[in-house]
Amino acid sequence: MRLAADDVTRSLRASWRLLRAESQALPGFDLSRQGFWSSYAALLLTVPAMIPTLAAQRLLAHLPDGENLFAAPMLAASVAGAQLATILAVPLLLLALAPAMRRDPRFTGFVIAWNWSGVLAAGLMAVPAAVFAIGWSNPQIAMFQSLGFAAIVLRLRYCVARAAFGGGNGIAAAIACASALADYAVLRTFGLAAF
Repeated sequence: MRLAADDVTRSLRASWRLLRAESQALPGFDLSRQGFWSSYAALLLTVPAMIPTLAAQRLLAHLPDGENLFAAPMLAASVAGAQLATILAVPLLLLALAPAMRRDPRFTGFVIAWNWSGVLAAGLMAVPAAVFAIGWSNPQIAMFQSLGFAAIVLRLRYCVARAAFGGGNGIAAAIACASALADYAVLRTFGLAAF
């Protein structure tokens, strides 16, 4: 599946609009069947955000600076796996809890918006990791910065759920809370620090 530049631009713009709490941003995504599968291909766009996260994790693991960034393949696989798992965990959890939801067009729109906003979220969470990796902060400050960026990502996820499912029934807040718990579980499972 190939992603066209205008599709990427349109979808990232819609993700940004969701971050600004514009609930009418959902039609900015390609909500078709092809758009659904393209949203999974969009997860490849999170690869650049893995680089500063991997560099920060290498520093925390006290690995030598002069080595290749990917010289510790298990650490690289953990960072990649954790980043993908944090994006995919909540839609999979929703399917496990309510299997009939997969036929609901609102769920399809939710998954599309969730995957594309995951690209934006990965970029946001890479900022404190990059600041730490280049030596502009210590681990404590980087953790504090990560919490600030995580609050922004949590708001983005809430806005995605609210746009897809509506805001009146509390499902958006439940999904946002589930995403925070899932992120914590993924980080603990992969043994990574919160960058």
